[in-house]
Amino acid sequence: MTRTWRPLFLLAALGVAVVTVRRVVSAHGLGRHLSGGIVIESPAIYDGLTRILLSPLFRGFAADIEATVQAPATILEVGCGPGHLANILADASGYKVTGLDLDPEMVERARVNAQRAANAAGNEATFVVGDAAALPFADASFDLVLSTFSMHHWSDPAAGLQEIGRVLRPGGRVLIWDFGAGSAPLHAHTPDPTEHLDEGPFEVISVKPWRWPWRFSLCQRLELVRG
Repeated sequence: MTRTWRPLFLLAALGVAVVTVRRVVSAHGLGRHLSGGIVIESPAIYDGLTRILLSPLFRGFAADIEATVQAPATILEVGCGPGHLANILADASGYKVTGLDLDPEMVERARVNAQRAANAAGNEATFVVGDAAALPFADASFDLVLSTFSMHHWSDPAAGLQEIGRVLRPGGRVLIWDFGAGSAPLHAHTPDPTEHLDEGPFEVISVKPWRWPWRFSLCQRLELVRG
């Protein structure tokens, strides 16, 4: 496929995905409300669509993470979904990766995906069920905490950031990719994640658009460091 047709092909695929997801949302609803936030109504469909259509986005995240935090490092992804990013990172030498999600069904899918993605060295991400506002980990357990398209679903983002600060080691980094304030694909409205940055023990390194695909900015990237 030539370079000219690749963008058109991906845009068409994204269009088909949006139509498909809209039909699923109309039939089943986008999400279910739990005490800790909102979880995806159809994990199997979400898993398949994100695997096919968002792989380049996840690999871009992974490359940025590898450039930000050197191995060996312990990494936590809060709101890991079916584990695509966590599994890519676990495949990178030197990272010990844990994924956490509020939905037990999503965590089970992530564990199955981890078994399929395990490399020859046996590196495999670990996945647990948990709430961002009450992380089931000891203080200062991680060098890096990630969140991708999850923070806007948390019931209490301020409590989630406080918990992230608790489990992060001094000098550890936080990378958050999320929608900005306003409308977003398949969402009526999303809050501004930067509103909560002063409520955790962090210094803000940067807040900037994340360009994907091509020149479009699908989301923004927030980088924080624990003081």
